[in-house]
Amino acid sequence: MQTVTKKTAKHFRLNEALIKDAQKILGAKTETETVETALSDVIYQEKMRRFIEQTKGKFKFEGLN
Repeated sequence: MQTVTKKTAKHFRLNEALIKDAQKILGAKTETETVETALSDVIYQEKMRRFIEQTKGKFKFEGLN
């Protein structure tokens, strides 16, 4: 079963150089994909930051060796 994602047309004035740089870094094919991926990454990073904050001191890290 596929989830339907609602898309809304928006109009933004964005720095073209930032969009192009982000598009290259993210490997996005379109500017829309670039913005959506960047937004998803920001949301993911915040969720990870909150998780790390909540679990601080609960796990022991012994390195990668």
